Amino acid sequence: MAEPIDATEWWFVRRGFPHAIPDYSAREDVWTRAWPFLLFVLFVELFISFGDRFAGWAQFGVFLIGAGVVVGAFVLANLVRGRRPFRLPDDIAEPELAAFLLAPVLLTGLLSDRGWWGAVAVVGANVAVLLVTYVVTRYGLVPGLRVGLFQAVRQLRTVTQLVARGLPLLLLITAFVFLNAEMWQVAHDFPPLYFAICVGFMVALALAFLALRVPDEVSELARFASWEECHRLARATDAPLDEPLGPTAGSPPEPDLSRSEVFNVGMLLTMSQAVQTLLVGLTAGAFYVGFGMLAVRSETILQWTTATELDPIATFGFLGDDVVLTWEHLAVAGFVAAFSVLQFAVASVTDDTYREEFYDDVAADVRRVLAVRAVVRST
Repeated sequence: MAEPIDATEWWFVRRGFPHAIPDYSAREDVWTRAWPFLLFVLFVELFISFGDRFAGWAQFGVFLIGAGVVVGAFVLANLVRGRRPFRLPDDIAEPELAAFLLAPVLLTGLLSDRGWWGAVAVVGANVAVLLVTYVVTRYGLVPGLRVGLFQAVRQLRTVTQLVARGLPLLLLITAFVFLNAEMWQVAHDFPPLYFAICVGFMVALALAFLALRVPDEVSELARFASWEECHRLARATDAPLDEPLGPTAGSPPEPDLSRSEVFNVGMLLTMSQAVQTLLVGLTAGAFYVGFGMLAVRSETILQWTTATELDPIATFGFLGDDVVLTWEHLAVAGFVAAFSVLQFAVASVTDDTYREEFYDDVAADVRRVLAVRAVVRST
């Protein structure tokens, strides 16, 4: 019985729902999945010891010393935990994390020409790496993003139909923005950092709209009328459950999702929709970049922006004439793309047609994952 349960726990991780694992813990379930990446970071930080302080073969010797420090820290952490010196970790706690933080400090402070102030900077960078790695691994963001990409590819035809359906209204709204002299003047004067902040704000607002209904949706998706329904939905997945587990008759109890599980499922739902919504925005942005290169020529941009000359990013020959790509083309098309993302996110929340064709398939996939969770928790 333990084998299918253990395999199913890894299946939850691959599906971007690691919080479905019973007794989910940082020591045994989070850091143990993150340690290959942290080991890679340590290997990269070995090159911190390369600097102007050493030259030639001396640098190679410093590299070997650094590798020895890392291996020694790994062995020391094992000895502190009472394990064999070179045993791979089955759980990671304070000694291993301390080794990750302090080993590069010794390398930078003793061997590098950056000195101890450089070591302090390395500690700060490693703390940031640990925090980001913990969040990404704890909530399965990378597998969740992969699931969202697979769903977007699988639903590419549906998304294309939705874009085609909403494109006339979208073009009617955005064409006035795109072919507007003031908009091009704003784009000409926009520093790239401010542009990124404004576009990021609109994309964040779109994600907030997508996340509005998550709490109610999660509780509804986790309810099942019968155990037969749970097993039927679980069998529709590729979860490694080779035999019926748990009860097969009666009704499952009310879902007892923890806050972390609700948050995890909410992120899974939001990311799946966000990938598809961003795909719509990228489509609109690419369309307007190509349209703008043909419709808004260099002379027009100079008149609209009152600039004396342009600094084109690229110049192409097309049908016997030159076509230029400028920062203004990218900035205005980027605004239109961000607006398209926001408009599509709002429509997916409020429009029943969008919901039926755009959201229900994502929700059904999450419901199947929750059915597997219910079956596993009942054993």
